[in-house]
Amino acid sequence: MEIRLFEKFCILTPLSPRLDSRECRRLYAEIKAYQGFCVGLDLSFVQDCTIEFIEELLKITPINIFNISSEIFVLFNVMNVDKHANLFVSEQDFKTNRRRLINRQFSIV
Repeated sequence: MEIRLFEKFCILTPLSPRLDSRECRRLYAEIKAYQGFCVGLDLSFVQDCTIEFIEELLKITPINIFNISSEIFVLFNVMNVDKHANLFVSEQDFKTNRRRLINRQFSIV
């Protein structure tokens, strides 16, 4: 896991291509260590994640996630992760806190 610290930001980058509950526990320990920072999770190397990871991720708040692959983004939308975490397209969007990815689930009445 790569950890980068900036002024008030801590960016955690898992280097594993698959995230599971074990990886989530490691992330949770790192997030607790950097509580004074605005923590962001960079998923640029991640290609797959398990349902256990998503369930554990929902327990960690607040969390900011960016560089999400399309397959994982679909899972996040189905599991309503955007209601519990801040999803961004890029690291720059995370740092400026702009252009959040939100699934609005509109319906025609």
